[in-house]
Amino acid sequence: MSNLEHGKKSIKKDLKEHPVKVLALIYPYMLVVGLGIGLFYMSKINKIGKNLIPPPLSDSTYEFQDLTLKMPSVTPKADVMALSQPTPDLVAKGKSLFATNCVSCHGTDGKGDGVAAASLNPKPRNFTSQDNWINGPKISGIYKTLSEGIKGSAMVAFDTFTPEDKFALAQYIRTTFVPNPPQDTKDELTDLEQTYNLAQGQVNPGQIPIKDAMVLIEKDGAARYAQVMSVLNKIRNDSGSSGADIFKRVTKNEVRALTALSSTDEWHNNEQAFVDLIVNELGEDGFNDSVHYLTSGEWDTFFKYMNQYF
Repeated sequence: MSNLEHGKKSIKKDLKEHPVKVLALIYPYMLVVGLGIGLFYMSKINKIGKNLIPPPLSDSTYEFQDLTLKMPSVTPKADVMALSQPTPDLVAKGKSLFATNCVSCHGTDGKGDGVAAASLNPKPRNFTSQDNWINGPKISGIYKTLSEGIKGSAMVAFDTFTPEDKFALAQYIRTTFVPNPPQDTKDELTDLEQTYNLAQGQVNPGQIPIKDAMVLIEKDGAARYAQVMSVLNKIRNDSGSSGADIFKRVTKNEVRALTALSSTDEWHNNEQAFVDLIVNELGEDGFNDSVHYLTSGEWDTFFKYMNQYF
């Protein structure tokens, strides 16, 4: 019999005759093995936990909403019930406002086919169509559009318009272009009055988008901000100048556009430098693709108009 076989028989005999003694001898070894397994598991517990818990998902619905540009203003009182009626004087005023502020995009016939419409996406509203109105063709809906603009489009808020201006423009659009325009209920007109505090009037503080504020801070801070906002206020209130009309038509961010023009003197006596500044930095300096459609005469008018401010 070999020594190995003899050893096995001896262990079996001892285990059978003296089990407690044998277990007492091997217990320390079992304890060491158990502790080793436990320490190994503890060292890996963080990794195991990380694998069991799925990583948090980012909120894809969150979108940062910057402030919109608003000039300081005073909203005068308005009699909503009276202005909701299309009187000849009110419609005539609306026609004048439309010709000055809306024709370039919406066209003379209100079909959304103005000279600037080709470069816009989405296209301007076709008032003669009853489809796809964002806020609806009622007085209250058009007033909301004029007051707040339409996000994601070239339709901006007409902050410098008085309530009467907005009602006049709405009345002209409805009586001239909209087929069978729907009428507001008394409750809808009351809601409109309350939403915009039209019966009392109010003082409206100005505000500026954060991204535009950062641009202005980088370019001489408060002094530049005061100059730009002063010029912008003058242009927005200049309803009888073709230069102002061109500026409003070719800008997608008025603050950036004026900041770009005020940041250098090189273009003041050189129309080509003026054109290059706008075209070469298109998109970054606040202008839009409509500049490509300006005639040489319009460039000359635009150049001379902006020179009077800078």
